[in-house]
Amino acid sequence: MKRRRLISILFCFCLILTLGSCAFLSSKVKSIKGELIGNNFVIDFYDNFGNDILTINGNKVGLEANYVKTKSVDSEGDSITNYESSSVITITVDGHSIHQTGNTVIFAEKGLERLDNFELPTAVATSGGTINILDRNINEIKNLIGTPKVVVICSQLGVPIAVYGGESVYWEIPGDLPKTTKLSIDDKALYIHRANYILLDNDLID
Repeated sequence: MKRRRLISILFCFCLILTLGSCAFLSSKVKSIKGELIGNNFVIDFYDNFGNDILTINGNKVGLEANYVKTKSVDSEGDSITNYESSSVITITVDGHSIHQTGNTVIFAEKGLERLDNFELPTAVATSGGTINILDRNINEIKNLIGTPKVVVICSQLGVPIAVYGGESVYWEIPGDLPKTTKLSIDDKALYIHRANYILLDNDLID
């Protein structure tokens, strides 16, 4: 029974990856494009109180982590060199370099519009679902396809900053970028760095 279920899940996963409109594939294409020639972004820097302190428009934008060298000693007393991810990120904008840490930064691909006049409900009543482990697997597959979602972004002190949403939303946590979440919203990229946020299925709040 478990084997059949595993085969079914793998089949669904392979089928999803063959879809040209798959949000997962769209996000990966954006990443490749970003590494090679950059994506067009509006970059907004916010302080802890949600104030927009700097806006930069860039035609070629890159984002990467910085690493620091540390020393440790193994069980035999020998010195070992380690590399750890720094909280400082380096942003390359049209050939110019920006180093930043501590602020909330939103990288929104040009053409991605915010949702105005959105109000997050204070209470939501839900029903349905099957069993948690099955629902998690289904939701992971749905994320790869892209589903209707809304993301509410706040500063690190909880001050509302912006709301985005779309019919095909995919999200992931890049392993090489500190404190950063990447989303693909209707084929537009959105990076959220050092922020509080809530990512909700639309049918939870409709």
